[in-house]
Amino acid sequence: MRRQIRSKNKKDERLPVDASKLNMGNTYSSAPDFYYDIEFDCQDCGKQETWSARQQKWWYEDAGGYFFATAVRCRACREKERQRKQQARVNAGHEPKA
Repeated sequence: MRRQIRSKNKKDERLPVDASKLNMGNTYSSAPDFYYDIEFDCQDCGKQETWSARQQKWWYEDAGGYFFATAVRCRACREKERQRKQQARVNAGHEPKA
């Protein structure tokens, strides 16, 4: 079971949500008013990591990420996973060798 804890930021440490930019999918849920830092344990290595309000704002509003998706890997494990997927595509013949 993954552990996620929304930190208790002060008012000046939260970021406002621009709901018009969110990919909420097919839901009746409404967007929150603010992003807050979220602490989580990496699903691969178990390291405690923080997904900052700034990173969330970028992911949801600029990159167009699905709003109900959340961070599950630390930066180091995300990079390892990207490399693993890239190598799998090369091995399967879907991409040329570098």
